[in-house]
Amino acid sequence: MGNLDKNVIRVKEFDSLDLQRVQRETIELATTKTDELLEQYKKLESSHNGRYVNSDLMKMVFDVYAESPENRGKYNLAVTNSAACLTNELFTRTIQNSSNNRCVFVCGPYGAGKSYFIQSLFLGGYFPENTIVYEGSITPPAFGQKVELAMKNSSTPLIVLLNPTLELSMQNIQKRKEETGRGVIKSEVVEKFADLHSNILALFDYIRSKFPQSKEDAYPLPFQIYNKSRNVEVDDLSISYNLDDLQHGTREEISQKYDQIIRQINTQQSSGNSEICL
Repeated sequence: MGNLDKNVIRVKEFDSLDLQRVQRETIELATTKTDELLEQYKKLESSHNGRYVNSDLMKMVFDVYAESPENRGKYNLAVTNSAACLTNELFTRTIQNSSNNRCVFVCGPYGAGKSYFIQSLFLGGYFPENTIVYEGSITPPAFGQKVELAMKNSSTPLIVLLNPTLELSMQNIQKRKEETGRGVIKSEVVEKFADLHSNILALFDYIRSKFPQSKEDAYPLPFQIYNKSRNVEVDDLSISYNLDDLQHGTREEISQKYDQIIRQINTQQSSGNSEICL
C-alpha cells in the first residue's frame, strides 16, 4: 500500500554511534519496506494476524532488536520511533477495513499487565473476529485521534483501563526487565500514574469536541476499569466504573511514594542482592 514518509519518524539524539547507526537503519527499513514489515508483524503469533496492535510488539520486526534480551534493552530507544510509526500505519489500515467494526483500547500505566491481559482474552476466545485490540497510553492528542478514527470508520470503541497499585506496577516492571532487558525510568512511571485520571478526562473532552452529538454526555465513550493490587487471572478481575479510582496523586506525591517503595525493596534485598533498577 506504500511506504511511510521518512519525515514522519522523529529522530532521537544519541551520544552513542552504535545507537545512531541502529536508529538510522531501522528508519530506513521502516520507510522502504513498510508493507513487508507490517506483513511480518501479522505473522508474529502474539499479533493474532495483526488484530492486536501494539508498538512494543512491533519492535520485534527489527532483527537487531529481536535478536536477544540484551539487544532489546540496548536498542529499545533506537527503534522506538520507527516502531511507533509502523504501529500507527497498521492501526490506520486495519481500522479502515469495514469488517472490523469493534475496537478495544487497552490502556494503563507501565507494569499494569496489559499484554498479559490481552493475550489471555485472545486465547480465551473473548474477542470476535471483527475486533481490533489496540494497546497504548492515553497520551493526548494522539490517543484521542485513534479513537476518533475508529468511530469515523464505524468501529465501536471500548476503553479498558488496567489500574494497578504503584507497588504492583514497579514489581512487574522489574520482572519484565529481568526477562526482556527493557526497563522504565522513574519519570515515565510517575507521569503515567499521575496523569491517568486527567488523561481520560481529556480524552472524553476530545471526543465531545469531535462528535457534537456526545457534547452533553458525561461519559462519551464506554469504559471499564480493572483495579489491581496483585497479579491474578483475568477471570478474577472485577470491573469498576468509578473514574475516581484512577486518581493516584500528584507527580510529586507519586515520586515520593516511588522512592519509598524503592527503599523498601532494596532493604528487603539487602542480604546480598543488588539494588533494584527499573
